[in-house]
Amino acid sequence: MNGPLSLDDLAREPEQFTCDLHTAGGSPFTARLLRSDDGDRLGLYFDNLGPSVRGMYGPHPLHAAHAALLCGSIDCDQLLPFVAIVNDPDDAESHAIAGYFLVQVGLRDGDRQRYIDHGHPLTEQECCTFAPCIADAWQSRGLGSALFAHLATSLRRLGRRQLVLWGGVRSDNPRAQHFYRKFGFRHVGDFGVKGLNNLDMVLDL
Repeated sequence: MNGPLSLDDLAREPEQFTCDLHTAGGSPFTARLLRSDDGDRLGLYFDNLGPSVRGMYGPHPLHAAHAALLCGSIDCDQLLPFVAIVNDPDDAESHAIAGYFLVQVGLRDGDRQRYIDHGHPLTEQECCTFAPCIADAWQSRGLGSALFAHLATSLRRLGRRQLVLWGGVRSDNPRAQHFYRKFGFRHVGDFGVKGLNNLDMVLDL
């Protein structure tokens, strides 16, 4: 089940993007797309995120009410929310969400214009927009790297060729920049928001 897919194919068979993976330390988890019955699980995940994660995440509110909204309006033509589910019977948090990577199919208006301004125009039909979020307890354990590798492979199956960061990455977030560069993201320009400098980065898939 590794051949090309259309978004219509994925809507019919979202399990095409389900995969059992391990962190660098061997902890097992299941990577898959968000489901309509994940509302309580995602809400608990959002509510338990610490202030450092919340301060860096911009696409949407991180609380239970928004989790219910996301799970009640799943549409593979617009958003592909990937989640990492702990899959260890010896872990008290088994079946809990440990990571949430949001992908928008295509480009956001503001991001699209900035890349044009950078002299790096993008092709809508070949791009996706990406925003990661890893639970505090799972950071620096290899979960994000394993989930991202699965996400990149999945997007290539959809014929996507480039991935950009949702609203860029703040210049005062070196951990995130290191993560992106490790996977080959390139810095193509800077922009300011509310007095903060941000970097636009793009990955060729």
